[in-house]
Amino acid sequence: MGLVLWLAIFVVLLAALVTLKRVWHLSFSVRVSVSLLLGALFGLSLFFFGEESVSSQVRRWVALVGNGYVDLLRMLIIPLVPTSIIAGLLRLGNTHELRRMGVRTISLFLFTATLAGIIGLLVGSLFAVGQGMVVGELAERTPNTLGNIFAQFRAFIPSNPVRSAAEMQMIPLVVFSVFLGVAAITVKTKKSDAIKPFEQLLESFLQVVIELTKIVLRLTPYGVLALTSYWLSNTGLAALAQLGLFVLAVVIACLLQIGLVYGGLLAFSAKINPIRFFKAASPAMLLAFSSRSSLGSLTMTINTMTDRLKVNSRVANFVGPLGAVMNMDACGGIFPAMVAVFAANAFGIELALSQYVLIVVVSIFASLGSAAVPMGATAFTIITLTTVGLPVEAVGLVAGVDFLVDMFRTMTNVTGDLTTSVVVANALGEFDRDAFNTQDLSKVATATAT
Repeated sequence: MGLVLWLAIFVVLLAALVTLKRVWHLSFSVRVSVSLLLGALFGLSLFFFGEESVSSQVRRWVALVGNGYVDLLRMLIIPLVPTSIIAGLLRLGNTHELRRMGVRTISLFLFTATLAGIIGLLVGSLFAVGQGMVVGELAERTPNTLGNIFAQFRAFIPSNPVRSAAEMQMIPLVVFSVFLGVAAITVKTKKSDAIKPFEQLLESFLQVVIELTKIVLRLTPYGVLALTSYWLSNTGLAALAQLGLFVLAVVIACLLQIGLVYGGLLAFSAKINPIRFFKAASPAMLLAFSSRSSLGSLTMTINTMTDRLKVNSRVANFVGPLGAVMNMDACGGIFPAMVAVFAANAFGIELALSQYVLIVVVSIFASLGSAAVPMGATAFTIITLTTVGLPVEAVGLVAGVDFLVDMFRTMTNVTGDLTTSVVVANALGEFDRDAFNTQDLSKVATATAT
């Protein structure tokens, strides 16, 4: 088929998504699911049946839609993250409430990160990932040392918040926002009248940003269609031939983290039905799956917390941005642990008990500091391998399937943020249980669906 015909098919698929909304009035989560399926079919068709010269041109147009959507999401990050964190903190009554929320949130992040690292090791060992792998000639990689961990965490200190914002360095920006929010709530506790003008300005600006967010997120089904089409038209499923077992192991580990760890927390701590939670959380989970970016999904994540999970906005505005840069259970916990087992098996290295423990410890730090962007897991995976004394070349062996596993990693990370918001909100009395249990999810319109 020629270029015009391929592009015509893509345009027809975009038009079909519009029809699903305006004619059939399908819910937002259903439309996103359909767009994911259509994108997979179109992308694989282009990969297998399109001529290379034509396919490359089609991919450029598809990428324009997909990457354009991601760029719009990134546009929202800088105004949204600091504003939502500071506003969320100011909504707390006093510094005592701040301590309660902060301690619970960070504690949950550490707890789930520990379990993620353990799950990664157990599943990787059970599947014996990497065993019998032909290592062949591998691209050389610059080794990292334990000092890189300290350099990484040193970079989290916000010496210049403006530069951090300009360079999209999110953790320093989040740290600065938290400090500013703490200072603001301290002033509010001592002199409530003095902080009112600042509080009103912040709330007004946040409302504008939220409205802008609604406008951008209405484009989600079309962005998901284009992103899925682009990635699969580039990679196909060829990488699964040699690394299928590794992909399967990562997927199972992620599903165990979601089902057992997050589902268990929801059932036993928040005492809600995990199935209903996952159904309510599906818009954010699906966007994370297709965009492969926790930060790119942040606006949807916060909206899902408030609109569908019925979490108070001040908890959502605190947990959401913090989780997007500090709660990377799959990218920092499961994946580095799994690759460590893969490297040991592929290169015939027997791991000692102390090395297993060290993998989990490093994974915990990695989950709190992995970059919240596509491929963000790679850096801390290399650090984990080097720290434990394993060949960093193993990262090159699994690079061919990184696109596939990154989808599941990101979905797991975002699900962890959503779970944490409900558990923390429930503990603080900020979770509307009745509204959550009685809402008709097929008719609930996250701000994005209207």
